[in-house]
Amino acid sequence: MKIVIPCYHEPEVLATIGSLFVCERGNFEVEILVVVNSYAISSEAIVQFNRLSFNELTAFAEKHNTPDFRLSPLWVENLPGHQTGAGLPRKTGMDEAVKRFKEQSQSGGIIVSLDADCTVAKNYLTEIDRCFKQYKLKSATIQFHHPVEHLEKDSELRRAAETYEEYLRYYRSALEYTGYPYAYYTIGSAFAVTAETYSQIGGMGKQQAGEDFYFLQKVFPLGKTRFIDTTCVYPAARLSDRVPFGTGPAIAQMLKDKQLKKYSYQVSAFTELKQFFNKIPSFFRASTAEVENQLQDLPPYFQTFLREDDFLNKIEEINCYTANPESFRKRFFQYFTAFKILKYLNSVHPAPYEFSDVQEQYRRLQALAL
Repeated sequence: MKIVIPCYHEPEVLATIGSLFVCERGNFEVEILVVVNSYAISSEAIVQFNRLSFNELTAFAEKHNTPDFRLSPLWVENLPGHQTGAGLPRKTGMDEAVKRFKEQSQSGGIIVSLDADCTVAKNYLTEIDRCFKQYKLKSATIQFHHPVEHLEKDSELRRAAETYEEYLRYYRSALEYTGYPYAYYTIGSAFAVTAETYSQIGGMGKQQAGEDFYFLQKVFPLGKTRFIDTTCVYPAARLSDRVPFGTGPAIAQMLKDKQLKKYSYQVSAFTELKQFFNKIPSFFRASTAEVENQLQDLPPYFQTFLREDDFLNKIEEINCYTANPESFRKRFFQYFTAFKILKYLNSVHPAPYEFSDVQEQYRRLQALAL
């Protein structure tokens, strides 16, 4: 197992490493690759901070490494780009992990993605290893929780972090409710893949934000993915301006706007997606006229969205390349991806649906799912 951690101006990275070193250990090797990185646009102060971090990590490794459990800091400077995102450093670390697995002839190795502001549960390593072996996984997402219980209940930071986490859980649950087959979290600090799977899809992208989302959308359709909820990652609830979106920027924006509620898509929009996905079996080997007839009971704006997306021709094309309902369904969701779902949700918000308080919508969803 190789754990990849991008590290850019991270004052608590040793806490992350310490958390891993006190984990339960199994009969497998663990290497922690910390990519201490800076960009060409990074300030001299951050470059010097990173160099200090690298020296501290090196000293930790010299003191604590064993042949089967080791920390390997990587020093990467002058990365290109106009933003200091995590995509390229994460890719650098994961590519290096694959290279080292090949050198060790470990084709079945697991690459775990973590961040430098996280701690993990004691059984983090052993549970990941167990699940990959027991279920023969290609990939997994991992339970997470932002630890804010030490803050006062009326703390704005605590309230913002709890609300944003609830938003993440609401959105995934809503996707699952629709019948979308890949309703998994896409969080950079909480997933793992086999080295073989990583290479199969061409590796991590270089996006300066959302690299985890884009990468995992390629991974999930390969199958054998599991949500591991028997262990946990604890990302810090903190402000961040390193990337344009994600937990850190979202919390920062909520605090800046003095708006501690989070607004999201209405449950009704997901209910319409569920109604639409329920029709998928009827599209298999159906004529264009038959497909069009199946869409008549959808709301007019949904029909407009599909028409503008050239839906009828897409279904005809999918039918040309599939021989049974199962392959049709799989190919359908290669077309109607998580990106397409977001595009639809954004097309119906703020009209005809207004964005609504996520806590209210989550309660509505839970009532429907009972």
